[in-house]
Order: sequence, then structure tokens, then C-alpha cells
Amino acid sequence: MSTPSITTPRPTSPPTFGATVYRFQGELGPLNPVGLFDDGIRFVNQFEGRVVDGPFAGGRISGPDFFVLRHDGVGEIHAPELIEFEQHRVALDVRGYVVPPDGMNLPPLAALLEPGFEFPDVPFRVTGSAFASTTSTEFTHLNGVTIVIEGQVNMGTGALDVTARIVDRPESSAG
Repeated sequence: MSTPSITTPRPTSPPTFGATVYRFQGELGPLNPVGLFDDGIRFVNQFEGRVVDGPFAGGRISGPDFFVLRHDGVGEIHAPELIEFEQHRVALDVRGYVVPPDGMNLPPLAALLEPGFEFPDVPFRVTGSAFASTTSTEFTHLNGVTIVIEGQVNMGTGALDVTARIVDRPESSAG
């Protein structure tokens, strides 16, 4: 039996720790509830935006967002993203959290499923991590690095503003 050849290019340069991978501004599509489960309300929705900073500036970012809003008001994100920039394609596996503003209490989750419910027009903090995958030789240095995600989403308006950076290298304690 032959060994399959590896077709994914190897990183062409080491990652620049702390570098911006992207900043995007976009829209969260309508929240489509699947239902109320033991762990919270499950939603499936789409998002789309424009990359406004970083090496993909001018590109498009989009994907589904599989979202669970827990009973404590914290949302869990699982968002497979795709960045499209010129001839480049980068897939990202984003996992993270949406945290309501300090002191904000959401109503019981069942109330969110009632017709006419609207989220308040306030920003919720987004924090998480991502892993990138690409065969684009210009960006293979992103394969295998950890990316940290920070930003905000306004659940009332759907406005997104998110920045992704390569995780900083830990400071050396050798002295």
C-alpha cells in the first residue's frame, strides 16, 4: 500500500507573534433558534463581513455560526469561517464566547423564543481562539498557529467588529 503524498505546502516563514491576522466588521444574520435544550438555546445563523485590517484587508469573511446561549447569559460560539481574498482562501475554526455587559441580566431563556423578543442594542464582548488552514503558499505560516479572537457583537443590531491576532510568544524566564 502506498503512502499518500502530502500536498499541503509547509509554512514558508515563521509566524509573527502578536501580528494581526484580520480585523473584520460585518453583520450577524438573523438568529434562527433551533430550540431550548438542557444547556441553553441553540441557534444557527450566518455572518458576513469585510476584512478592514491585516494581510487580508479588502477580503470577505463569512460562515455559519452555531451558537448556544446558556442559562447564565454567556453564549458559546462555534463558527467555521472562510476568508476570501484575491486568489487566497483561508478556513478558520473559531471557538469562543459571547459575554453580556457587566450587570446585564437576560430574561429566562424561554422568553427569548417568544414572538417579538429583541435583544437589547448593546455590545456583547466576543473572545475566543481559532486555527487556520490554507494551501495558499503566501499564508501557510498561519497553519498550526493559535489565533486569539477579541471584539464585540451587538446582538440587537447584528453589528460585528472582531480582531484576530497570532498568540504572543511567552516571555523567556531564563535570565
